[in-house]
Amino acid sequence: MILMLGLFIYIDYSRTYERTEENSLQTAKILSHMDTVQDSISTEDQSAELPPIIDYYKSQVGASFIVIKDKNGQILTHPNKERVGQVTTFKDEFTAIVFGGFYSGISGETMGQAIVGVAPVYNDDNQIIGTVKVGFLVESLSGAIFERAKNLFYFSLFIFVLAILSSVLLARSIRKDTLGLEPEQIAAFYSERRAILSSISEGIIAIDASGNITLMNTAAKEILDLAHNHITEPIQSVIPTFVLSEQFINNEIHQSFELNVKDKILIMTTVPLRNGVNQKGAVITFKDKTETIGMVNRLFEVSKYSDNLRAQTHEFTNKLYVISGLLQLGKYDQAIQMIQEEIDVTEYENRIVFEHIKDSNVQAIILGKMGMASEMKTSFVLDENSSLKELPPFIRTGALTIIIGNLIDNALEAVSAQEKREVSFFALDIGEDIIIEVTDNGPGIHSDLLYEVFKQGFSTKSEANHGFGLANVQKIVRGLGGDIQVTSDDSGTTFSVYIPKTEKVEGDLI
Repeated sequence: MILMLGLFIYIDYSRTYERTEENSLQTAKILSHMDTVQDSISTEDQSAELPPIIDYYKSQVGASFIVIKDKNGQILTHPNKERVGQVTTFKDEFTAIVFGGFYSGISGETMGQAIVGVAPVYNDDNQIIGTVKVGFLVESLSGAIFERAKNLFYFSLFIFVLAILSSVLLARSIRKDTLGLEPEQIAAFYSERRAILSSISEGIIAIDASGNITLMNTAAKEILDLAHNHITEPIQSVIPTFVLSEQFINNEIHQSFELNVKDKILIMTTVPLRNGVNQKGAVITFKDKTETIGMVNRLFEVSKYSDNLRAQTHEFTNKLYVISGLLQLGKYDQAIQMIQEEIDVTEYENRIVFEHIKDSNVQAIILGKMGMASEMKTSFVLDENSSLKELPPFIRTGALTIIIGNLIDNALEAVSAQEKREVSFFALDIGEDIIIEVTDNGPGIHSDLLYEVFKQGFSTKSEANHGFGLANVQKIVRGLGGDIQVTSDDSGTTFSVYIPKTEKVEGDLI
């Protein structure tokens, strides 16, 4: 305010000075061309008409004084009546009386510091016969400028007080909106929030009451395979199947549901954001259920490995008990014969496995399932026509365990009620595909159910926690770019898996 007030006074003074100079000079010129002035100077007669004219122009232009002299220096008009008729030397009027010039400037000769305009007076013969000087006191001009500045100061002061009151009210409103936090606290809170959101593994998306995205963390972009945050865009632009109206119409505090987004099953939870009773938006948190399922499958296969080892241990323990009993009874020949038979069987099984199957992961799975089948009193046969080399690196151990393990487990369970239990395994990698077949002599699958066996949750068993194995197998196979088929009749069921040897660009691998 002080700066602007000073600037105003400076500009106002400069403009007033310029206007006054122009006004004084212009008035002096006008008076110098008036016949009454010229006649009064020429006749050296102080006409009675001259003072009224001078007073009129003084009042019209606001001049402080008007001084008229003839060429001899005699004063015809002067603000001090006593000086009228006196003869003085030319000071301010020297240039006008000698050279006939028109000019303005600052002078202190007449009544103190004043802005004066001087003009020569010519007669009809174009001779200089006198001068006219019009003056405006600087003191009067400064007083007028001061009055305008004072009025401006009072107005500015009123605006200043009004601004203070408005600022106080605005500050209260802002503090209410910011929950009383100071700017540095808000900055710290924002930094902490960003760090926390970046560290959370679950996806978080915040939306406003119109359904537009206002916040998205890094995990959300990774889960949804997004390149940027999509801020201000509708939520449907990143989750097309998300129905906004249902979330806002429902008055529950929390909602949890599943959505299929980009071939992923997301477990989603929505929490509404409210300002009193007004809905301000919602926070959506979600996680990839497929990752959870993958983790469960890996834990399941670890458990299967443990069960297979336990089955083998149990089977060999039983045989060791028999051999120990025979030795204690002194029947050494029978004990040796039993040991030899076991060696022959083990060597035969191992020879078949290691000669036909070159991949160590598949070997480990087959050997484990052989022990499990032996414990279940089921004949597990590796087809002698099998031929499988080292598998490509993109087919991971977890994928093999789920595919082969689930197919063999289902086959063993399918023949568990049969009098003669047989399960065979066949693998071949000739050509562009890897072929894996598991066959059992179980009761078979009804033709109406052949298309249902790969659906998640479908099972022919009445017990809970079934119906996920074949669904996971199909998902893994298709993620590897392959296919799975099933054929079944009264003599048994065969599951055939076809996996290409070249890696798929975007696969769902475990």
